[in-house]
Amino acid sequence: MRSGAWTVDHALRALATGCAVLPAVGAVVLGPESVRLRLTTPGETPPPGWTASDQGRTWEASLHQLANAPVDDRIPEPYPLLVSAGVVDGGRLLLNLAEAGGLVGVEGDLELARGLVRSWSRRLTTSPWSARVRAIRVGFPPDSDFNGWDVARLVEAAAELDDPYGGVLLFAEQPHGRDAYQVERLLAEPARRWTVVVVGAVEATWRLTVGVDGTLDTGMLAEPARAA
Repeated sequence: MRSGAWTVDHALRALATGCAVLPAVGAVVLGPESVRLRLTTPGETPPPGWTASDQGRTWEASLHQLANAPVDDRIPEPYPLLVSAGVVDGGRLLLNLAEAGGLVGVEGDLELARGLVRSWSRRLTTSPWSARVRAIRVGFPPDSDFNGWDVARLVEAAAELDDPYGGVLLFAEQPHGRDAYQVERLLAEPARRWTVVVVGAVEATWRLTVGVDGTLDTGMLAEPARAA
């Protein structure tokens, strides 16, 4: 039996194969019979096999049809910064951190927020759609399931920040001093290479709120995601 991760990866690679231009996907919902995409920029003309609704903000395809959809393996991973956010009524929810358009702030219950971001860091270095992601964690305790860089301060990974493909930076708390300057510099780049996630961010473009019950308010969907 194929895993949910394989199903999501195959569905998005099939989407990329069928699209001349990739849609701006902010969220993915894997349900029992279909995959739904929540677009941050509406699109009324999905590729064959997909249907559009909600004025082009939602695209959907059946898992049965996607199972036999062609995939061009030469196309890079279309959405490498997908992370699991829990469960909604339609199925398992994944968020695309790359669509933040700036800094991603995770607030609310800070202990649970750090646990969530830490789990994201592990997934970002092990998921089939994120095989090439460079992930740098700042201020988190090390663990064996994370395959990126663990540093106490971002300046310790300064050499990695020059990588032309960028990646994702994950902070256990609000950066200060030289680290804050580096974050501002990276986010100001015209072609932004790095996505930045900060627990307890003072200012953020995309705010996610973790409740004391473990729910996650994404600011994108009407309902909060529940812990799986």
